[in-house]
Amino acid sequence: MIAVIAMRDFRGFIRDGRLPWLGGLALLLLIVSIAVGWRLQSDTAAERAATEEKGYATWVGQGPKNPHSAAHLGMHVFKPEPPLALFDPGLEPFAGQTVWLEAHRQNDFGFRPAQDATGLRRFGDLSAAYVLQLLAPLILVLIGFDALAGEREQGTLRQLASLGVAPSRLLWGKALAIGAAAAAILAPAVVLSLIALYQAAAVGSLADNLARLGWIAIGYGLYLGTFLFVTLAVSAAAPRARGALVALLAIWTVATIVVPRAASEAAHAALPTPTRIDFMNALGVDLRAAQNKALEDNFHVKSASQLPMEEAPRALRVDDHAGYVVFDEHYNGLWDLFERQRHLQEWLGVASPLVALRGLSTSMAGVDLAHQRSFATAAESHRRLIQDTMSENRIAAGGSEAYNYQASPELWAKVPPFRYEGPSSAEALASSWPNLVTLAAGFALSLLAAVVAARHLRPF
Repeated sequence: MIAVIAMRDFRGFIRDGRLPWLGGLALLLLIVSIAVGWRLQSDTAAERAATEEKGYATWVGQGPKNPHSAAHLGMHVFKPEPPLALFDPGLEPFAGQTVWLEAHRQNDFGFRPAQDATGLRRFGDLSAAYVLQLLAPLILVLIGFDALAGEREQGTLRQLASLGVAPSRLLWGKALAIGAAAAAILAPAVVLSLIALYQAAAVGSLADNLARLGWIAIGYGLYLGTFLFVTLAVSAAAPRARGALVALLAIWTVATIVVPRAASEAAHAALPTPTRIDFMNALGVDLRAAQNKALEDNFHVKSASQLPMEEAPRALRVDDHAGYVVFDEHYNGLWDLFERQRHLQEWLGVASPLVALRGLSTSMAGVDLAHQRSFATAAESHRRLIQDTMSENRIAAGGSEAYNYQASPELWAKVPPFRYEGPSSAEALASSWPNLVTLAAGFALSLLAAVVAARHLRPF
């Protein structure tokens, strides 16, 4: 009986045009977003690899030079774009793509695509994640709002009851029909995503990325399942299909637009981010204080100008190591602030499954705050490797020559090319399991609401 009900309703979705028109539009947007993301990612990855390779070639090809000057040349390194960023770009357009590793300074990320965007970006990028997060629930609402309320209005609910069809069977038949309609829309996009992922992922990381995609699929399944059963619960409780539609549109608006935005604004208001000027001023003050103290502790002078020339290389190393502590304190404090904002936003947005879904989706796609922080830490470690390698050579071989010392080109090759491996899927899941629990709880509550509403279903 459940299959018969599902088949009848599925055919009805096709006959009244809702599935062909709404589903066709969603499918078109999904395919276009994945295809465009796939092409853009392929081109960008090739450009980044070529630029980074050329930059390293410039580094090792410097010729005889003072190591201190070489450290100031530094190199640019690029954050590898995760393969699943074609599905969910997350922070990628906003966090920057490259950083310059130079002596004595920890630089910010540059080349943010969002800087070149128009005001339309505030409505979100066209991505598969955007379509599934905002448009797919709306399509479920438009397909299923009259699933039970419409049967009551047309009088068929009374006929079904007279035939002995249990409300629970009717509920599961309706759920199966709407789920099948959603699957018909999503299946081609899933196949295309798998093909794109296979092409984009490196051989060694394919299994890890497939695991990430699997958890993403579970998260979106719970999210869309929540909207499906909320739709059926409201349709069962509403006396009229029109009333059910109005109520469901209000729920969709609050859950996908109002609550996520309000939670974000409230989190930033409660935990404000310092301006760039304030941050850099505070960093500069602490850097000068730490470096002056290091000079006094190690050389018993108040200024580097009071040191003999032969002590300049060692003084610079002491200066750099004092700066490392200050950089770590300030930048880790900023990263920790971002993390607290994120956690507060997730708690404030617990009423919306979209907040939890975004946290899970960006984490498993490798485009969240934790992955950006991981890359920033790796890049800074490489910068310090360059700085320390140059300083140690200058101290050991430079001697009294100080700034006149010229290192041989073999020194530059001692600094290896920058290679970055981000957190594994297991690490990403470990940090996002609360979001998964929230999604599962939301799905369970919506299912319970639909079952209870079906038990109290009246044919008139």
